[in-house]
Amino acid sequence: MANRITIERIQKAYEQSKLVYFEQKSLSKARDTLENAGLNKNSAVDLIANFRRMMNGQKYTRTNNTETTQYYLDNILKDFGENKLSNALSALEQHINYYENKQKTTMHSLREILENFKLSNNFETEIIYPDEVDDKLSEGKKKVVSVNAYERNPKARKMCLEHHGYNCSVCKINFEDIYGVVGKNFIHVHHLNQISEIKQEYNIDPLKDLTPVCPNCHAMLHKRNPPYTIEEMQEIINT
Repeated sequence: MANRITIERIQKAYEQSKLVYFEQKSLSKARDTLENAGLNKNSAVDLIANFRRMMNGQKYTRTNNTETTQYYLDNILKDFGENKLSNALSALEQHINYYENKQKTTMHSLREILENFKLSNNFETEIIYPDEVDDKLSEGKKKVVSVNAYERNPKARKMCLEHHGYNCSVCKINFEDIYGVVGKNFIHVHHLNQISEIKQEYNIDPLKDLTPVCPNCHAMLHKRNPPYTIEEMQEIINT
């Protein structure tokens, strides 16, 4: 069927997207190649643009179907490794949050793909700790090796937890109380000002800009874009 996005056309789109991303082929020529393969012109452009945004960890607003999303993630991991897959998962999560907030509906199939990749690869798309950071408490500095992937500063995390402790600021759970030594010092840290939206390096106050949250509450805070506030989520769970 003409213009239908088949697996063969998804494969072709992925290969053409790589060529455009690495500036080995122009967008117009790649689009023409995909049109000749049976894709609609607009769909071809969307597939190429979405690949670029996934590689760069940027939100995209045009939706890939489940087969395309699965194929792109599988092959980004195979071809470029875990750093780029982490970018792609972040882009997908931003896309899902954007779409669900706009359409007031849940993207069940894409969320299932996202969660399966997170679990199988031990990824947490909101908490990223680079191995090396400078002494300044700066966040959001772009790393050359991971284009547009914003650094998370572990020194700031440490200072936040030393001040606020390890109780979730939403539901007040403490993992050591439940799991004993296994849960000691386990907690996520939530950025009250989202780095991905600031899109530049900035100096943070670890005591005011960061807060500890458990993984469940962290996920729920990000069910909306922009995220729920701590107070909003407390009201939800206490209703």
